[in-house]
Amino acid sequence: MLERTGYPEAGLPQPSDIKTIDLARLVSLVRRQGLVLASCVALMLLLAGVYLTLAPRSYVSAGQILIDRNLEQVTGENGTTSTSATDLEAQVLNQVEVLRSSRVAKAVARAENLMTDQQFLNPPPSFSQRVRGLVGMGPPPRPATLEATLDEVVGMLRANVQVDRMGRSSIIRVGYEAATPELAQRIARAYAEALLQDQLNAELEATGAAADWLQQRLAEIGESQRQASLAIEKYRQETGLTVGQDRDLTTQRINTLSNQLAEAQAETVRLRALSAQLKSVVEAGPESASNYVSLLGGTQADPAEIAALRNQVATLASRIGDVEAKYGADHPQLANLKAEKAALDNRIFALLQNLDEQYRTQYTIAQEQETGLRADIDAEGHSAGAISQEQVRLNELQQRSDALRSLYNSYLTRYEEAVQRQSFPIPSVRIVTDALLPENPSSPRTIIIIAAAVIAGCFIGAVIGLLNELRERGFRTGAQIRQQLGLRFLGYMPRLQLDAARPDESLRGAVRTALAPRMGRRWGAPLAETLKTTRLLLQPVADRGTAVLGILSVLPGEGKSTVALALAEILTASGARVLLIDADEGAGSHSGLPVRLLPSQLGDWRKVAAADPETGLVRLSAASPEAGSGDLSSVAMQKVLAEARGQFDYVILDLPALGTVVDAFSVLPFTDASILVAEWGRTPRRVLRTMLEHEPELADHTIGVILNKVDLGALPRFTELGGIERFAYRGERRRIGSGKEAAPN
Repeated sequence: MLERTGYPEAGLPQPSDIKTIDLARLVSLVRRQGLVLASCVALMLLLAGVYLTLAPRSYVSAGQILIDRNLEQVTGENGTTSTSATDLEAQVLNQVEVLRSSRVAKAVARAENLMTDQQFLNPPPSFSQRVRGLVGMGPPPRPATLEATLDEVVGMLRANVQVDRMGRSSIIRVGYEAATPELAQRIARAYAEALLQDQLNAELEATGAAADWLQQRLAEIGESQRQASLAIEKYRQETGLTVGQDRDLTTQRINTLSNQLAEAQAETVRLRALSAQLKSVVEAGPESASNYVSLLGGTQADPAEIAALRNQVATLASRIGDVEAKYGADHPQLANLKAEKAALDNRIFALLQNLDEQYRTQYTIAQEQETGLRADIDAEGHSAGAISQEQVRLNELQQRSDALRSLYNSYLTRYEEAVQRQSFPIPSVRIVTDALLPENPSSPRTIIIIAAAVIAGCFIGAVIGLLNELRERGFRTGAQIRQQLGLRFLGYMPRLQLDAARPDESLRGAVRTALAPRMGRRWGAPLAETLKTTRLLLQPVADRGTAVLGILSVLPGEGKSTVALALAEILTASGARVLLIDADEGAGSHSGLPVRLLPSQLGDWRKVAAADPETGLVRLSAASPEAGSGDLSSVAMQKVLAEARGQFDYVILDLPALGTVVDAFSVLPFTDASILVAEWGRTPRRVLRTMLEHEPELADHTIGVILNKVDLGALPRFTELGGIERFAYRGERRRIGSGKEAAPN
């Protein structure tokens, strides 16, 4: 038996038949679905052309309006007041809603007399109306509208007006879409003027209402202020008080007495300190009186006398010190000096005693003065409390009168400002750009419509192409065979167009033509290369003896009979002895091989085998009694295969489809190898892979897979970048064979 070549990538798990699409797969997908994409794009472009032809033209004219609150402050005092970002945002949004309101729309309708404007009331029919009119499904054309109500016109205006804020600025874009450029410009300008006039009217109304209210309040406040003044005068007459006068006098007297009391307290403290010091000096006696001569400086004594006393004290002290230093303490002159110093001390002591008497007298007087001031302050306090209640009431009346006077002055100022603004109103908006006459229609936009059609066509085409790819369940390339089945790929068999009347001769001619020299890249090359590859695989077995080969397929009608016959023809053409057994009972006429049912008395299969006199190919039908009457597991079939091994180089069995009957599995043990035939793009990958997974003996017995009925012209589109099929079969369109009536392979 031939050794089977395995491919490791087939052992990897296969999550689904559709793997992740990479760049190469994407390019291949586009190549395969290019016609679908082009058709969808062309269809969408056609629809876009129809829309551009039937859709009515519309024009948009727009102007720009600036919202500037500083204009209102030109005549005011706070003209430099800044507006916060939040307030500015609210102002702009408010004006946007005002422009969209029915109030402004009514003003525009009245200003332009749109209720009877025929151009405005009778726009051209829409795209849908024109389409329904063309197909005859729409209502009959309505007569022209001569006049409309104000509410109807307002609804039309609000439906077509365009109000947008320009970025984050204070500028509002106001536009209108109409059937003609002139009408669009006229209504857009009318909207701007209507907003300006609405602002003026609103300013006048608000200012007038404020002035009237202020005038009423001024009258009320003036009367209240007059009543408050009368109440003050009446209370003054009843109490005899003046506002703040008596209280101020009392307060001044109390303040004066308080200051005097503070001075008296300070003098008392000073005298008490001096008196205490002199008292201590007097109590010390006259011996140390000379040491306190400085205390006499603050008295009324003669300063010259005091200075003389200081000099005498200093002179005596100096002389006593000199004598003691020179002559000692026993010198007679020292006694005279001490006697003189004692007389001087007595004199100073007498002066200090007099000064002590003076300070004690002054201290007593200061205490009495302090006591008197305290009594005066208490008396003034009691006097002030007696009039405090009446004074508080008078102050309350005066404060109320002052408050009413201030309020009256404030309202009077605001009233004058309101009257001034009534005479000179300034709106908070101004037109910065007038609406111009549009030159080109705003819709339909040709470039955008065409671009949208192309994008939509590409999207729809991509969806349809993706659905086509998802529906793709068959094998298209040899790489898929190797990757998903792990089997050797033997080659492509192009779709053969055989003559139904003579299929054998047509196939034989096709094989001979394919084997002709210098075929190059023509249609015969894939057929010949596939058959040659199969022959080379079988050659080692044929060299050792007869090679018994089974031709299998999963589903009927995949062309395995044609492959078997073509392989037999090429082997016969190479000089080998070949026996072709038609074991596919259900093939019937589809196989292209004759079913021979001979009398049962003929027991030798060689007698019922038919030999082609031209090529020498021997064919036998397994349905004959000599071959087992179609029972592939019968002794007769085993006998045929055993006897054929000694007489033929190759025995080829055209076996039934694996998915319908089990006869093919019964004869596999008697064959050397098998070849699977899968129809290009038709045999489900999952079915074939499941069959091989459930029947491992079949997978081990199979030496390769042939893709049959291949469209060589379409094959490059299913090949990834770098695949040999992209270059080897480019431009192939021809099918083998001729004839008016064809039999499929």
